[in-house]
Amino acid sequence: MLFNYLRKPNPSNLLTSPGSFRYFEYGMFCMGWHTPATHKIMYYIASCLIFAWCVVYLPIGISISFQKDINTFTPNELLTVMQLFFNSVGMPFKVLFFNVYISGFYKAKKLLSEMDKRCTTLEERVKVHRGVVRCNKAYLIYQFIYTAYTISTFLSAALTGKLPWRIYNPFVDWRESRSSFWKAALNETALMLFAVNQTLMSDLYPLLYGLILRVHLKLLRLRVEKLCTDPRKSDAENEQDLIKCIKDHKLIIDYAAAIRPAVTRTIFIQFLLIGICLGLSMINLLFFSDIWTGLATVAYINGLMVQTFPFCFVCDLLKTDCELLVSAIFHSNWINSSRSYKSSLIYFLKNAQKSIAFTAGSIFPISTGSNIKVAKLAFSVVTFVNQLNIADRLTKN
Repeated sequence: MLFNYLRKPNPSNLLTSPGSFRYFEYGMFCMGWHTPATHKIMYYIASCLIFAWCVVYLPIGISISFQKDINTFTPNELLTVMQLFFNSVGMPFKVLFFNVYISGFYKAKKLLSEMDKRCTTLEERVKVHRGVVRCNKAYLIYQFIYTAYTISTFLSAALTGKLPWRIYNPFVDWRESRSSFWKAALNETALMLFAVNQTLMSDLYPLLYGLILRVHLKLLRLRVEKLCTDPRKSDAENEQDLIKCIKDHKLIIDYAAAIRPAVTRTIFIQFLLIGICLGLSMINLLFFSDIWTGLATVAYINGLMVQTFPFCFVCDLLKTDCELLVSAIFHSNWINSSRSYKSSLIYFLKNAQKSIAFTAGSIFPISTGSNIKVAKLAFSVVTFVNQLNIADRLTKN
Protein backbone atom coordinates (compact mmCIF):
# COMPACT_ATOMS: atom_id res chain seq x y z
CA MET A 1 0.00 0.00 0.00
CA LEU A 2 1.15 3.51 -0.81
CA PHE A 3 0.63 4.88 2.72
CA ASN A 4 1.75 1.73 4.53
CA TYR A 5 4.80 3.56 5.87
CA LEU A 6 2.62 6.23 7.50
CA ARG A 7 0.60 3.82 9.63
CA LYS A 8 0.17 4.10 13.38
CA PRO A 9 2.27 1.85 15.64
CA ASN A 10 1.05 -1.73 15.81
CA PRO A 11 3.04 -3.89 18.29
CA SER A 12 2.78 -6.90 15.97
CA ASN A 13 4.02 -5.06 12.86
CA LEU A 14 6.34 -2.16 13.61
CA LEU A 15 8.54 -0.39 11.06
CA THR A 16 12.33 -0.55 11.24
CA SER A 17 14.86 2.25 10.73
CA PRO A 18 15.78 1.48 7.08
CA GLY A 19 12.10 2.11 6.29
CA SER A 20 12.81 5.82 6.85
CA PHE A 21 14.00 5.93 3.24
CA ARG A 22 11.17 3.90 1.68
CA TYR A 23 9.45 6.77 -0.16
CA PHE A 24 12.83 8.31 -0.88
CA GLU A 25 13.86 5.04 -2.58
CA TYR A 26 10.69 5.13 -4.68
CA GLY A 27 11.82 8.57 -5.84
CA MET A 28 15.36 7.26 -6.45
CA PHE A 29 13.93 4.56 -8.69
CA CYS A 30 11.85 7.06 -10.68
CA MET A 31 14.85 9.36 -11.16
CA GLY A 32 17.18 6.56 -12.29
CA TRP A 33 19.25 6.40 -9.10
CA HIS A 34 18.20 2.98 -7.81
CA THR A 35 18.87 0.04 -10.13
CA PRO A 36 16.25 -2.75 -10.02
CA ALA A 37 17.10 -6.43 -9.91
CA THR A 38 15.65 -7.06 -13.37
CA HIS A 39 15.57 -5.20 -16.73
CA LYS A 40 18.81 -3.42 -15.87
CA ILE A 41 19.74 -2.49 -19.44
CA MET A 42 16.40 -0.78 -20.12
CA TYR A 43 16.65 0.99 -16.77
CA TYR A 44 20.18 2.25 -17.52
CA ILE A 45 19.01 3.63 -20.87
CA ALA A 46 16.06 5.39 -19.22
CA SER A 47 18.36 6.74 -16.49
CA CYS A 48 20.76 8.20 -19.04
CA LEU A 49 17.90 9.87 -20.92
CA ILE A 50 16.49 11.40 -17.72
CA PHE A 51 19.95 12.59 -16.71
CA ALA A 52 20.64 14.11 -20.14
CA TRP A 53 17.23 15.81 -20.21
CA CYS A 54 17.29 17.28 -16.71
CA VAL A 55 20.95 17.76 -15.87
CA VAL A 56 22.50 18.50 -19.28
CA TYR A 57 19.80 19.94 -21.52
CA LEU A 58 18.12 22.15 -18.90
CA PRO A 59 21.03 24.54 -18.14
CA ILE A 60 22.06 24.58 -21.82
CA GLY A 61 18.49 25.32 -22.93
CA ILE A 62 18.17 28.16 -20.45
CA SER A 63 21.51 29.64 -21.57
CA ILE A 64 20.50 29.55 -25.24
CA SER A 65 17.11 31.06 -24.48
CA PHE A 66 18.77 33.77 -22.39
CA GLN A 67 21.06 34.75 -25.26
CA LYS A 68 18.37 34.60 -27.98
CA ASP A 69 15.46 36.28 -26.17
CA ILE A 70 17.03 38.59 -23.60
CA ASN A 71 15.81 41.66 -25.48
CA THR A 72 12.20 40.43 -25.34
CA PHE A 73 12.17 39.43 -21.68
CA THR A 74 9.99 41.35 -19.25
CA PRO A 75 11.65 41.97 -15.85
CA ASN A 76 9.50 39.22 -14.36
CA GLU A 77 10.52 36.71 -17.04
CA LEU A 78 14.16 37.72 -16.76
CA LEU A 79 14.25 37.11 -13.01
CA THR A 80 12.37 33.80 -13.37
CA VAL A 81 14.89 32.59 -15.96
CA MET A 82 17.82 33.69 -13.79
CA GLN A 83 16.39 31.87 -10.76
CA LEU A 84 16.03 28.73 -12.80
CA PHE A 85 19.48 29.11 -14.33
CA PHE A 86 21.31 29.26 -11.00
CA ASN A 87 19.36 26.29 -9.68
CA SER A 88 19.94 24.30 -12.86
CA VAL A 89 23.69 24.96 -12.60
CA GLY A 90 23.78 23.83 -8.96
CA MET A 91 21.55 20.78 -9.42
CA PRO A 92 24.07 18.62 -11.38
CA PHE A 93 26.62 19.03 -8.58
CA LYS A 94 24.10 18.03 -5.89
CA VAL A 95 22.96 15.01 -7.90
CA LEU A 96 26.58 14.09 -8.58
CA PHE A 97 27.59 14.25 -4.91
CA PHE A 98 24.80 11.92 -3.82
CA ASN A 99 25.50 9.37 -6.56
CA VAL A 100 29.27 9.49 -6.11
CA TYR A 101 28.83 8.78 -2.39
CA ILE A 102 25.82 6.49 -2.79
CA SER A 103 27.79 3.73 -1.06
CA GLY A 104 27.43 5.84 2.09
CA PHE A 105 23.65 5.66 1.70
CA TYR A 106 23.64 1.86 1.64
CA LYS A 107 26.19 1.68 4.47
CA ALA A 108 24.00 3.99 6.56
CA LYS A 109 21.02 1.67 6.04
CA LYS A 110 23.07 -1.33 7.21
CA LEU A 111 24.20 0.58 10.29
CA LEU A 112 20.59 1.50 11.06
CA SER A 113 19.69 -2.19 10.92
CA GLU A 114 22.48 -2.89 13.42
CA MET A 115 21.16 -0.14 15.71
CA ASP A 116 17.67 -1.63 15.53
CA LYS A 117 18.97 -4.91 16.99
CA ARG A 118 19.48 -3.07 20.28
CA CYS A 119 15.85 -1.95 20.35
CA THR A 120 14.57 -4.92 22.34
CA THR A 121 11.73 -3.31 24.28
CA LEU A 122 8.37 -2.41 22.80
CA GLU A 123 8.83 1.21 23.90
CA GLU A 124 12.07 1.54 21.91
CA ARG A 125 10.62 -0.13 18.82
CA VAL A 126 7.58 2.17 18.91
CA LYS A 127 9.89 5.21 19.06
CA VAL A 128 11.77 3.90 16.02
CA HIS A 129 8.46 3.34 14.20
CA ARG A 130 7.37 6.92 14.86
CA GLY A 131 10.72 8.21 13.65
CA VAL A 132 10.35 6.23 10.42
CA VAL A 133 6.84 7.62 9.86
CA ARG A 134 8.17 11.15 10.49
CA CYS A 135 10.82 10.69 7.78
CA ASN A 136 8.31 9.43 5.23
CA LYS A 137 5.95 12.30 6.07
CA ALA A 138 8.84 14.70 5.47
CA TYR A 139 9.28 13.21 2.00
CA LEU A 140 5.60 13.72 1.16
CA ILE A 141 5.65 17.31 2.48
CA TYR A 142 8.70 18.11 0.33
CA GLN A 143 7.03 16.45 -2.65
CA PHE A 144 3.97 18.65 -2.19
CA ILE A 145 6.01 21.87 -1.85
CA TYR A 146 8.20 21.21 -4.89
CA THR A 147 5.31 20.00 -7.07
CA ALA A 148 3.21 22.99 -6.00
CA TYR A 149 5.91 25.31 -7.34
CA THR A 150 5.98 23.53 -10.71
CA ILE A 151 2.21 23.36 -11.13
CA SER A 152 1.63 26.95 -9.94
CA THR A 153 4.25 28.27 -12.36
CA PHE A 154 2.63 26.35 -15.22
CA LEU A 155 -0.84 27.64 -14.31
CA SER A 156 0.36 31.24 -14.03
CA ALA A 157 1.92 30.93 -17.49
CA ALA A 158 -1.21 29.35 -18.93
CA LEU A 159 -3.35 32.20 -17.60
CA THR A 160 -1.02 34.91 -18.93
CA GLY A 161 -0.24 33.23 -22.28
CA LYS A 162 3.52 33.14 -21.70
CA LEU A 163 5.88 30.20 -21.41
CA PRO A 164 6.51 29.18 -17.79
CA TRP A 165 10.34 29.11 -17.89
CA ARG A 166 11.28 30.11 -21.47
CA ILE A 167 13.55 27.06 -21.97
CA TYR A 168 14.91 26.84 -25.52
CA ASN A 169 13.14 24.21 -27.63
CA PRO A 170 14.75 23.45 -31.04
CA PHE A 171 11.68 21.59 -32.31
CA VAL A 172 8.79 23.92 -31.39
CA ASP A 173 8.48 27.69 -31.80
CA TRP A 174 5.92 28.62 -29.18
CA ARG A 175 5.11 31.92 -30.94
CA GLU A 176 3.78 30.28 -34.13
CA SER A 177 0.35 29.25 -32.87
CA ARG A 178 -1.70 28.47 -29.80
CA SER A 179 -1.12 24.74 -30.25
CA SER A 180 2.64 25.33 -30.48
CA PHE A 181 2.47 27.31 -27.26
CA TRP A 182 0.74 24.45 -25.45
CA LYS A 183 3.20 21.90 -26.82
CA ALA A 184 6.14 23.98 -25.64
CA ALA A 185 4.51 24.73 -22.27
CA LEU A 186 3.69 21.06 -21.58
CA ASN A 187 7.20 20.01 -22.64
CA GLU A 188 8.71 22.55 -20.23
CA THR A 189 6.42 21.44 -17.43
CA ALA A 190 7.27 17.76 -17.93
CA LEU A 191 10.97 18.65 -17.98
CA MET A 192 10.65 20.72 -14.83
CA LEU A 193 8.70 18.00 -13.01
CA PHE A 194 11.66 15.67 -13.51
CA ALA A 195 14.24 18.39 -12.78
CA VAL A 196 12.41 19.54 -9.65
CA ASN A 197 12.21 15.96 -8.41
CA GLN A 198 15.95 15.57 -8.99
CA THR A 199 16.43 18.69 -6.87
CA LEU A 200 13.98 17.41 -4.25
CA MET A 201 15.90 14.14 -3.84
CA SER A 202 19.25 15.89 -3.43
CA ASP A 203 17.77 18.44 -1.00
CA LEU A 204 15.86 15.97 1.16
CA TYR A 205 18.23 13.15 1.99
CA PRO A 206 20.33 15.11 4.55
CA LEU A 207 17.15 15.82 6.53
CA LEU A 208 16.10 12.14 6.50
CA TYR A 209 19.58 11.15 7.68
CA GLY A 210 19.37 13.64 10.54
CA LEU A 211 15.83 12.80 11.67
CA ILE A 212 16.45 9.06 12.13
CA LEU A 213 19.86 9.74 13.69
CA ARG A 214 18.18 11.81 16.40
CA VAL A 215 15.87 8.90 17.23
CA HIS A 216 18.80 6.58 17.95
CA LEU A 217 20.67 9.22 19.92
CA LYS A 218 17.62 9.65 22.17
CA LEU A 219 17.28 5.88 22.62
CA LEU A 220 20.96 5.63 23.58
CA ARG A 221 20.47 8.37 26.17
CA LEU A 222 17.52 6.49 27.67
CA ARG A 223 19.62 3.31 27.93
CA VAL A 224 22.43 5.23 29.61
CA GLU A 225 19.98 6.66 32.17
CA LYS A 226 18.93 3.09 33.06
CA LEU A 227 22.49 1.87 33.71
CA CYS A 228 23.02 0.37 37.21
CA THR A 229 19.39 0.98 38.19
CA ASP A 230 18.38 -2.70 38.36
CA PRO A 231 19.36 -4.06 41.82
CA ARG A 232 19.09 -7.64 40.55
CA LYS A 233 22.05 -7.23 38.17
CA SER A 234 25.64 -7.95 39.18
CA ASP A 235 28.59 -5.66 38.53
CA ALA A 236 29.61 -7.79 35.55
CA GLU A 237 26.12 -7.51 34.02
CA ASN A 238 26.07 -3.76 34.56
CA GLU A 239 29.44 -3.47 32.86
CA GLN A 240 28.16 -5.50 29.90
CA ASP A 241 25.23 -3.07 29.61
CA LEU A 242 27.69 -0.18 29.56
CA ILE A 243 29.82 -1.85 26.88
CA LYS A 244 26.71 -2.31 24.75
CA CYS A 245 26.00 1.41 25.07
CA ILE A 246 29.58 2.19 24.01
CA LYS A 247 29.10 -0.04 20.96
CA ASP A 248 25.81 1.73 20.20
CA HIS A 249 27.60 5.08 20.29
CA LYS A 250 30.28 3.70 17.97
CA LEU A 251 27.57 2.70 15.47
CA ILE A 252 26.13 6.22 15.64
CA ILE A 253 29.57 7.75 15.00
CA ASP A 254 30.11 5.37 12.06
CA TYR A 255 26.69 6.33 10.70
CA ALA A 256 27.55 10.05 10.87
CA ALA A 257 30.87 9.37 9.13
CA ALA A 258 29.12 7.43 6.35
CA ILE A 259 26.71 10.25 5.51
CA ARG A 260 29.09 13.17 6.05
CA PRO A 261 30.89 13.33 2.63
CA ALA A 262 27.69 13.72 0.59
CA VAL A 263 25.90 15.94 3.12
CA THR A 264 28.68 18.50 3.57
CA ARG A 265 29.15 19.01 -0.17
CA THR A 266 25.43 19.21 -0.92
CA ILE A 267 24.73 21.78 1.79
CA PHE A 268 27.72 23.83 0.64
CA ILE A 269 26.21 24.10 -2.86
CA GLN A 270 22.82 24.98 -1.35
CA PHE A 271 24.34 27.72 0.78
CA LEU A 272 26.01 29.18 -2.31
CA LEU A 273 22.74 29.25 -4.23
CA ILE A 274 20.13 30.17 -1.64
CA GLY A 275 21.28 33.75 -1.09
CA ILE A 276 21.33 34.53 -4.83
CA CYS A 277 18.09 32.72 -5.70
CA LEU A 278 16.21 34.06 -2.68
CA GLY A 279 17.34 37.60 -3.51
CA LEU A 280 16.13 37.29 -7.12
CA SER A 281 12.82 35.82 -5.91
CA MET A 282 12.26 38.62 -3.40
CA ILE A 283 12.95 41.26 -6.08
CA ASN A 284 10.57 39.50 -8.45
CA LEU A 285 7.86 39.24 -5.79
CA LEU A 286 8.15 42.80 -4.46
CA PHE A 287 8.62 44.74 -7.70
CA PHE A 288 7.44 42.85 -10.77
CA SER A 289 4.95 40.07 -10.00
CA ASP A 290 1.23 40.12 -10.66
CA ILE A 291 -1.17 37.96 -8.66
CA TRP A 292 -0.47 34.74 -10.59
CA THR A 293 3.28 35.01 -10.93
CA GLY A 294 3.36 36.18 -7.32
CA LEU A 295 1.75 32.92 -6.17
CA ALA A 296 4.28 30.92 -8.20
CA THR A 297 7.15 32.97 -6.74
CA VAL A 298 5.89 32.39 -3.19
CA ALA A 299 5.81 28.64 -3.90
CA TYR A 300 9.39 28.91 -5.20
CA ILE A 301 10.52 30.79 -2.07
CA ASN A 302 8.94 28.07 0.09
CA GLY A 303 10.98 25.52 -1.83
CA LEU A 304 14.16 27.55 -1.29
CA MET A 305 13.56 27.78 2.45
CA VAL A 306 13.08 24.04 2.92
CA GLN A 307 16.29 23.30 1.01
CA THR A 308 18.50 24.17 3.97
CA PHE A 309 16.61 25.41 7.03
CA PRO A 310 15.10 22.08 8.27
CA PHE A 311 18.42 20.24 8.14
CA CYS A 312 20.27 23.18 9.72
CA PHE A 313 17.73 23.12 12.53
CA VAL A 314 18.15 19.35 12.93
CA CYS A 315 21.94 19.87 13.17
CA ASP A 316 21.34 22.25 16.10
CA LEU A 317 19.11 19.63 17.72
CA LEU A 318 21.78 16.95 17.19
CA LYS A 319 24.26 19.13 19.04
CA THR A 320 21.80 19.44 21.93
CA ASP A 321 21.18 15.67 21.88
CA CYS A 322 24.93 15.03 22.15
CA GLU A 323 25.18 17.39 25.12
CA LEU A 324 22.26 15.65 26.81
CA LEU A 325 23.96 12.28 26.22
CA VAL A 326 27.14 13.53 27.90
CA SER A 327 25.07 14.80 30.82
CA ALA A 328 23.25 11.45 31.09
CA ILE A 329 26.57 9.57 31.17
CA PHE A 330 27.98 11.83 33.88
CA HIS A 331 24.83 11.68 36.02
CA SER A 332 24.27 7.95 35.62
CA ASN A 333 24.36 5.70 38.68
CA TRP A 334 28.10 4.94 38.71
CA ILE A 335 29.13 5.95 42.27
CA ASN A 336 29.11 2.44 43.73
CA SER A 337 30.30 0.67 40.60
CA SER A 338 33.49 -1.32 40.17
CA ARG A 339 36.80 0.20 39.12
CA SER A 340 36.58 -1.50 35.74
CA TYR A 341 33.09 -0.05 35.17
CA LYS A 342 34.30 3.45 36.01
CA SER A 343 37.25 3.16 33.60
CA SER A 344 34.89 2.15 30.79
CA LEU A 345 32.54 5.00 31.73
CA ILE A 346 35.38 7.56 31.53
CA TYR A 347 36.29 6.23 28.09
CA PHE A 348 32.65 6.53 27.01
CA LEU A 349 32.38 10.04 28.42
CA LYS A 350 35.46 11.27 26.56
CA ASN A 351 34.21 9.91 23.23
CA ALA A 352 30.69 11.27 23.76
CA GLN A 353 32.07 14.78 24.35
CA LYS A 354 32.99 14.91 20.65
CA SER A 355 29.73 16.29 19.33
CA ILE A 356 28.29 15.07 16.02
CA ALA A 357 28.65 18.06 13.72
CA PHE A 358 28.57 18.70 9.99
CA THR A 359 30.29 21.46 8.05
CA ALA A 360 29.39 22.91 4.65
CA GLY A 361 32.31 22.07 2.38
CA SER A 362 34.53 21.78 5.47
CA ILE A 363 34.42 25.59 5.69
CA PHE A 364 31.65 26.69 8.08
CA PRO A 365 29.32 24.79 10.43
CA ILE A 366 25.88 23.69 9.26
CA SER A 367 23.55 25.38 11.72
CA THR A 368 20.55 27.67 11.89
CA GLY A 369 22.89 30.61 12.50
CA SER A 370 24.84 29.89 9.31
CA ASN A 371 21.60 29.52 7.36
CA ILE A 372 20.35 32.91 8.59
CA LYS A 373 23.63 34.58 7.66
CA VAL A 374 23.40 33.18 4.14
CA ALA A 375 19.73 34.20 3.81
CA LYS A 376 20.64 37.76 4.84
CA LEU A 377 22.39 38.09 1.50
CA ALA A 378 18.96 38.03 -0.17
CA PHE A 379 17.76 41.03 1.82
CA SER A 380 21.01 42.84 1.06
CA VAL A 381 20.37 42.30 -2.66
CA VAL A 382 16.79 43.63 -2.31
CA THR A 383 18.04 46.70 -0.42
CA PHE A 384 20.70 47.33 -3.07
CA VAL A 385 18.12 47.15 -5.89
CA ASN A 386 15.74 49.42 -4.00
CA GLN A 387 18.36 52.05 -3.16
CA LEU A 388 19.56 52.34 -6.78
CA ASN A 389 16.02 52.26 -8.23
CA ILE A 390 17.04 49.40 -10.50
CA ALA A 391 13.49 48.03 -10.48
CA ASP A 392 12.09 51.30 -11.88
CA ARG A 393 14.73 51.42 -14.61
CA LEU A 394 13.99 47.84 -15.68
CA THR A 395 10.27 48.56 -15.77
CA LYS A 396 10.74 51.68 -17.93
CA ASN A 397 13.05 49.85 -20.33
